[in-house]
Amino acid sequence: MIITLWWKAWSWKGTVSKLLAEKLNYEIISIGTLKRKLAEEMWLSILEFNRLWEKPENQKEFDLKFEEYQKGLDINSSVLLESRLWFLCQPHAFKVFLDVSDEVASQRILWDNRTTDNYDSLESTLKATRERNESDRERYIKLYWIDLCDSKNYDFWVSSDNKTPEEVCDEIITAFEEFKKVHKNA
Repeated sequence: MIITLWWKAWSWKGTVSKLLAEKLNYEIISIGTLKRKLAEEMWLSILEFNRLWEKPENQKEFDLKFEEYQKGLDINSSVLLESRLWFLCQPHAFKVFLDVSDEVASQRILWDNRTTDNYDSLESTLKATRERNESDRERYIKLYWIDLCDSKNYDFWVSSDNKTPEEVCDEIITAFEEFKKVHKNA
């Protein structure tokens, strides 16, 4: 069964995904990796890229190219789909929201050295993190009429604040096993 994962920036998504894929013997399909690659190719920060992506005239170029691919995936595939279009593409999958507070995310950004997320202070990092999260949220409300930060849209919501990626992974696996029991005959 497909697992979809939506995340806030810097919530350990990459590490958690790798752990889940390893433990469940799943393949990772990461739309985010493709998105970051496009941003780098365009010499844009991820925030600049998101602003460009928000424009309705760019929707087809940015979102729709990934949408059709995701819709073609078999629900019974052993796939961890890192995607923000899960609600359109795989609505019957096990849907996970990986949360993190803006403060913790900003601290993690400062500890890392990515070329697309480089800031000089905690304050500027926190401001950019909040902008990015709000930009993502507003874009999906405007384009798809769905609030990606509404917990009712997910089967499991987990915060990575004060947890290791391993702890988050174990919580997701436990919730997934319960989900499969309930939805076995659905």
